[in-house]
Amino acid sequence: MRSFSAKYAYPLVVLSLLVSIALQVAWLRQLFVEQRARTFEDIEELVAVTAKNNIYKYVQAEPSDKSTFQQFLLSPAWMQIRQGFDDAFVKGMSRTFSEDRGPDSSVIELKFTFYTKPSHRPHGTQFWQDLPMDQKLREDSLSLIQMNKTVEAGLRKLGVTAPHYYLLQDYANNSTDVSHPEARKAAFVSKRYSYNLQHLKRYQLVVSAVDGLVWYKMRYYAASSILMLLLTGAAFYFILKLMRNQRLYAEARVAFTSNMTHEIKTPIATVALAIESINKYDLINDPVKLQTYLDISRQELQRLNLMVEKVLNLSQENSAEQYQLKPALYDVQTGLQEVISSMELQFAAKGASCTFTPWQEPCFVYADAVHLTNVFYNLIENAVKYADKPLQLNITCSCNDTEVKISFTDNGPGIEPIYHDRVFERYFRVPSGGDRHNVKGSGLGLNYVKHIIEAHKGAILLKSEAGKGSTFIINLPVAA
Repeated sequence: MRSFSAKYAYPLVVLSLLVSIALQVAWLRQLFVEQRARTFEDIEELVAVTAKNNIYKYVQAEPSDKSTFQQFLLSPAWMQIRQGFDDAFVKGMSRTFSEDRGPDSSVIELKFTFYTKPSHRPHGTQFWQDLPMDQKLREDSLSLIQMNKTVEAGLRKLGVTAPHYYLLQDYANNSTDVSHPEARKAAFVSKRYSYNLQHLKRYQLVVSAVDGLVWYKMRYYAASSILMLLLTGAAFYFILKLMRNQRLYAEARVAFTSNMTHEIKTPIATVALAIESINKYDLINDPVKLQTYLDISRQELQRLNLMVEKVLNLSQENSAEQYQLKPALYDVQTGLQEVISSMELQFAAKGASCTFTPWQEPCFVYADAVHLTNVFYNLIENAVKYADKPLQLNITCSCNDTEVKISFTDNGPGIEPIYHDRVFERYFRVPSGGDRHNVKGSGLGLNYVKHIIEAHKGAILLKSEAGKGSTFIINLPVAA
């Protein structure tokens, strides 16, 4: 099961995210197409209704009562008949439209004539009315103004803000008048409609763009879709991050077990060797050498005790409350000197040098002596352990009215800035040599250091660059 999870989890999560994105894109695309078609229908209906109402107003202007005639001109049946008559075209056919309005009746006649002899084939559509041409032109112009004005108002109500124009098709010769040069480039072109009964021209609306309006209508759908994608992406991101952290944590625990075994065996072997040497060489009679071996044993036991304490804390949460602190007045400089003295043998064995620059006055803090001493021991031991050349360690201590500052500066390999925060994580160790660690370690030391310092209301800061050594700076509140 673990193998399946490790092998297929990432591809499945990524695939699920891609499928979710694809489904959302497909849904939005389909919705866009539907909304665009609906917008076209709304604009088309606007032009058709406006043309119908324009004809109605034209007839309504007559003084005689033509209420039945007027109602017929508003009916869908008339619109279909009129549109069919205007669009009907067959070679060898002519159309004739005649209108006669009297005081007691009105007559509209639509006539189709099919000719069999070429010489008798007229062109275009014939209209019969008794009005003079100048009056027809004047009424046509007024009807066009009213038509365009009403269409403009309707477009504003629909939310159409893109440039829009109109085309006028001449009934006589089918030529087209363009109101604007840009009218040839259009996202929407309506059908042609008669806007009065003069039948001189037919009106056609042209809208340059409608996509902006469609997206505006879809804004809530698009926003909800984007929000869902963001939430889904965030969820998948945290799942992947959690899985990655679990994998790294598991790998770190395996490495920790191996390294800690080596770490624990080393001081045990050292103490065992020291005791064996005392017995073998009868060092009881040589107080100087006896004291040297006892110091070595005490140092290794202290180191072993620190490692055991760190392991015991693994089952607890990473918080300051996990440590049973016993704060008391503690002289930081005295504690540092004791740690440095206890590690002189290690310095000598590694060819290292340690320089301590104390403050001119004692620097007191309220701290747990054991834990704070372990912090100093950890930092100094790390400097010795990871040195890639003869170590030069400089320790300084200073204080003011509010805080005590302690810095540990070495000439070791340094740490790249990308790892400055991670070195304080549990189990983390800075990769070297292709993610292989040249020096055995538990990956717990700096994590322990950080939590102990924070438990004392202090802070620790790392300044380092690869190849330029490292400086760990500890700030602790001064004892009031």
